[in-house]
Amino acid sequence: MNIKTIIFDLGGVIIDLDFKRTPEAFSQLTGWKFDDIFEMYFKPGLLQNYEKGLVTDQELRSGINDLFGTQLSDNQIDEAWCAMLGHVPKARLDFMNELRNKYQVLVLSNTNAIHVRAFNQTIKKVSGEDSLDAFADNVYFSHEMKMRKPDLEIYEELLNQSNLKAEECLFLDDTQHNLDGAAQLGIRTMHITHPDLIFNLAAHV
Repeated sequence: MNIKTIIFDLGGVIIDLDFKRTPEAFSQLTGWKFDDIFEMYFKPGLLQNYEKGLVTDQELRSGINDLFGTQLSDNQIDEAWCAMLGHVPKARLDFMNELRNKYQVLVLSNTNAIHVRAFNQTIKKVSGEDSLDAFADNVYFSHEMKMRKPDLEIYEELLNQSNLKAEECLFLDDTQHNLDGAAQLGIRTMHITHPDLIFNLAAHV
């Protein structure tokens, strides 16, 4: 394969992610069942709109309180919202920078402003750098692009903005349907079922 650009997802690829911890945290705060909260992540509405940047941080917090019938503080909501975010091993960040000697390295993530602030603090602690910008040639976040994976438009926009050919890109993501969306445009894909699989990249380029 003539790969010139490596595109990294964020959660479950660069950052350790335990997706269930956020619904668990909200369940403890609200008394709602875990399964009912978990399902909300996969339905159109407040949470997906927040990832698309269609609602503000404060609108998200107000919406969560309205949804659960609670009066949680901003801090309680933010902590529960970020509970899913785990560690960022420096070796992964260093690996991204090593790849930049040979490839263009991009990040494409479904994320949001509250999460960005949280994982930037983690990156600062681990590496001394302020953000992922120090480890990639460009970073694309769903809430800034006003679109999210696996919709084809987000991959098309990334290709257009970075002036890339789909067949010269390799996209790494931990979610198969996100990879399927990219593959429809001819982007090469690699399913990351464990973050350390990124170090096996040589077999795919």
